[in-house]
Amino acid sequence: MRAAALGLLTILSTQAFLACKKPEPAAAEVTSAKTEAPIKVQVASVEQLPMPEHLVLTGTLRASQESEVAADAAGKVTATFVERGQRVKQGDTLAILDARGASISASAANAQSQLAKAQLEQAQRECERVKSLKETGAISQAEYDRVTSQCQTTQWSAAAAQAQQQNAQKIVGDSVIRAPFAGVIGERYVNVGQYVQPSTRVVTLYAPDPLRLELTVPEANVAGIKPEQSVVFTVSSYGDEKFTGTVKFVSPNLRPTTRDLVIEAFCPNADLKLKPGMFAVARLETAEKPQMAVPATALVKQADATRVFAVVEKRVEERIIQTGAERDGKVAVLGGLKAGEHVVVSPGTDVRDGAQVQ
Repeated sequence: MRAAALGLLTILSTQAFLACKKPEPAAAEVTSAKTEAPIKVQVASVEQLPMPEHLVLTGTLRASQESEVAADAAGKVTATFVERGQRVKQGDTLAILDARGASISASAANAQSQLAKAQLEQAQRECERVKSLKETGAISQAEYDRVTSQCQTTQWSAAAAQAQQQNAQKIVGDSVIRAPFAGVIGERYVNVGQYVQPSTRVVTLYAPDPLRLELTVPEANVAGIKPEQSVVFTVSSYGDEKFTGTVKFVSPNLRPTTRDLVIEAFCPNADLKLKPGMFAVARLETAEKPQMAVPATALVKQADATRVFAVVEKRVEERIIQTGAERDGKVAVLGGLKAGEHVVVSPGTDVRDGAQVQ
C-alpha cells in the first residue's frame, strides 16, 4: 500500500508541473507576430479638386477623305501601278487606259478646230470689206446683212470646234487615272486587259491622317457639346491605350429618328495605328465640378473592382471605390473615400487590410 501511495503521488506531482509550465508558441504564431511589424508607406491626402465631367460615347473611325476613284473614261486597262495598302501622293498614276482611239479623235478635233479658225479669220476679213462697201453705198443693205450673218455663224462654228477639241483632249488625259489626293489604297478593282466605262470603280482611296471619329450624343447632353472639346478614346485592338482627338464638326440638327446629335472629332494618326472602320469608346469632357480626387498611383485596378488602401489610425483599410475622370495624374473618386483621408501611394505587396503603418 505504501508503494501504491508513492506512485500516485508521483503522477499527481508530474501533472501539476506540466500544468504550471508555459507552452511554447506555435510556428504560425511566431510568423504572424513578425508580419505584424509596422510598415513604412507613402501617403497622399484625398483632395477636393475641379475635375472634368465626361460623357461615355461610342463611335466609328472614318478616313478624313475617302473616295472610290472612277475611270471617267472608256477603254481597256493597259497598266496598273498600285496595290492594296500602298501609299500614294496626289497626282500619282493609278492606272492607264488604251488611249489610241481617243488620240485619233483628238487629232481630228484639233484639225477641225484649225479649219474653223481659218474660216473665221476669212469671214472677219469679208465682214470688214462689206462694211466699207456699205458705207460708200456700193452694196445693198440686204447683201450687207447676209455677209455679217455668215460672219457671226462662222464665229459660233469656230467656238464649237474649239470646245470639241478641248473635250477630245480631256478624254486623252482621262486615260491616265491619277490619285485625287494623298492617301492609302484600300482596294484595287481593275486589272490589265479589263474594259472599263466612265463609271467603273478603279480603286478605293483613303486619307488616314487625320481620322474622323464620328460620335452620336443623346439629346439630353447636347447643351454640353462645343467645337474644340477634347476627346479621349480607346479601341479594342490596343486594349487600354488611349488616343486623343478634338471636336471639329457639330451637326446643326438632331436626327429625327434617333433624337441624337452627330459630331466629328479629328484624331491625329501619323503612325497609321488606327484604321478607318474601327469601333471606339470615347470620353468627351463636357464641364467641371469639384470632386474628391486621389493620385492615379494609389489605385489598384483588378478585374472585379478598383481598390485603394486608406490609412486610419495607423492601420490600413482596404476600400473599393468608384472612379471618374482623370486629369494631371489625379483621378476623381465618386464613392468610397472622404475629403481629408489619406491613401497609400504606390502600394506594395506588403500593404494589406489591417496592416500597421509607421
